Amino acid sequence: MTKNPYEIRFDLLKMAKEMLDRQYEQATIMAWEAMTKAMETNKDLYKDVEKYVPKMFTPEEIIDQAERLQQFINKKD
Repeated sequence: MTKNPYEIRFDLLKMAKEMLDRQYEQATIMAWEAMTKAMETNKDLYKDVEKYVPKMFTPEEIIDQAERLQQFINKKD
């Protein structure tokens, strides 16, 4: 079954979002683990929460990621 260009672009956007979702989830897990360990040692972390918690990706970052995937697909080696 052949996909049309719109379906391919949609698949690339979906793949890019899934990649960024996983990256964000892993960064969040690591940030909370670091904060939990620091809290156990009685450090004042409430002031630094923004420093440890990752920022959520933007739609532009999803598009950039999809474009990088497209470049890889179009690469002729």
